[in-house]
Formats: sequence, structure tokens, C-alpha cells
Amino acid sequence: MKKLIAIAALLLVAPIVASAQNSDHPYHVEGYMFVAKTTMSDAGGVGAEVFAYKGFGVGGEFEVTRMPIGDRFDNSSIDWVGEIRVSTNLYYGLPSTNKNRFEPFVTGGMTIFNLPTIFGTAMGGNLGCGANVWLVKHVALRLEFRATRGGRSLSEGNFYPITYAAPENVASFRIGVTFR
Repeated sequence: MKKLIAIAALLLVAPIVASAQNSDHPYHVEGYMFVAKTTMSDAGGVGAEVFAYKGFGVGGEFEVTRMPIGDRFDNSSIDWVGEIRVSTNLYYGLPSTNKNRFEPFVTGGMTIFNLPTIFGTAMGGNLGCGANVWLVKHVALRLEFRATRGGRSLSEGNFYPITYAAPENVASFRIGVTFR
């Protein structure tokens, strides 16, 4: 009987003492939201990163930028237009684990600029660096600097009677929240 009680106690205590999972496993997906102040205007967006191997990963992003225009459309009160930017990026940073509270990263890739109601799409690229500062287990403060090159001027072709500062070189400072 003593042997049976000892075996039962061992079976009950063993799972408590020996955890079957690593408590500091790397995360494989992170999502984020941000607002940005650019050299042209204000912006906001969402994105996600999928980590493939030891900090290397790929990401995607959707951003809407409020672009100022100089003149007005047919005497209407429109003085800005929303530009949509979609980016696909390569990503490298410290592996995202519970132990790392400060995770710097670099990112860069291709950007598609789209002014849907006005001029169509244009291609470009982006390069950025920043850091995630993990405040709690699943939420971080995201700070990032991003430089974007590409786009074109709406004055090309003279389709609309407006002047438009082409978003050919745009620098932005972003602040946001990262979730894992």
C-alpha cells in the first residue's frame, strides 16, 4: 500500500515540478498599429511580421497618408487626398521572446503607392529601423524611423489642375503598439 501511495504521489507531483514547455519560447507572428508624422503630412496604418528563422522574417503593411494638394478640384473644398501605401518587407531583429524587453530591428522592401481616385499606382522602396519596447507580455511600444522613396507627381500628364508635391523622398517617425 505504501508503494501505491508513493507512485500516486510521484505521478501527481511530477507534472508540477517538470514543465513540458519552455517558458521563453520565440514568438513567430507579431502585428502592429501605428501613427506617423512624415515630412509631407500625417499617416496611420497596420502591419504584421512573420518570423522564419532566428530573427529573420517577412512583413506586410497597409498605410494611409493624408497628402496635401495645392489647388482645389473644380472649385470644391478638397485640399488633401488620401494616399494608400502597401509595403512588403524583409525584417531582421532580435528573436521575440519573453526575456527580451527591448528588441531593435531593421526592415526594408518594396512599396506600392496608390492614389485611387486620381492617378493610379507607382512603385518605390522603403528602409527603416526601430525598436519594440515590451511593456507587458503581449503588448509593446513600437518606435520606428522609416524612409520611403518612390511615387510620382500628379502634375505628370496635366490631367488635373492641381499642384502636388510628389512623395519621392518621405521620412517618417512612427509610434505605435505591437501585439504578439
